[in-house]
Amino acid sequence: MLGRRSEVLRLGEDRLRLRHWAGEAGTGLLIQLTPGSAVSDDSTAAAVESAVAQGYHRLRTSALSHIESEPFLRAGFRPCQQLALLTRSIQSGLPDINGSIAIRRALRSDHPSVLAVDQAAFEPFWQLDQAGLRDALRATPFRHFRVVRNSANAALTGYAISGRSGPAGYLQRLAISPHHQGQGTGAALAIDGLRWMARWGATQAWVNTPQHHTGALRLYDQLGFELVPPGLQVLEMVLEP
Repeated sequence: MLGRRSEVLRLGEDRLRLRHWAGEAGTGLLIQLTPGSAVSDDSTAAAVESAVAQGYHRLRTSALSHIESEPFLRAGFRPCQQLALLTRSIQSGLPDINGSIAIRRALRSDHPSVLAVDQAAFEPFWQLDQAGLRDALRATPFRHFRVVRNSANAALTGYAISGRSGPAGYLQRLAISPHHQGQGTGAALAIDGLRWMARWGATQAWVNTPQHHTGALRLYDQLGFELVPPGLQVLEMVLEP
């Protein structure tokens, strides 16, 4: 059964998505679809049982707050990655976008190039595959998916996915090709996403990034984001058949 693309586990009031972890055969990813509060211990145990039944030998969670982490830690999961969580108000004081950077709406035909940029920009642990890109695009009720290309015939140099849910806006994914980092593309895409959030009434923006991504942290600091301790964490468990 290993390799099933995606399964939504409906466990009482809790919902979790179980799918493969990109680039690691035998590792499953458990995504909490009811964020903001902890799932029950019974739901956690049922999710682990489902992962074992599908043949996974390792299970990781999506990025969780410390409250969301509690039932998984009780079940035997352990932290494997720490992320910084940052936020800023978006009702005023948004910087201008660099007008020399041409940002356009992403098309379905851009998806392979988007994934190529993503895999060049991130280390294997954080890279997206097609399933991960789909999850990012449906993580919030409303999304804003934009790409940058230096010229009509050039490869994509960066992309960003922003999302909205009520008054909250999210910079869900931002990736720039390593050869084009430090040229303002990331800032332009982030500002474009923030302006979209503000235009539709969002009041607060959120973003997270691995704690060791100093370049990303520097960018978000320059854009007025502030750290929210203690941040987020990815948990994992080695599964017994």
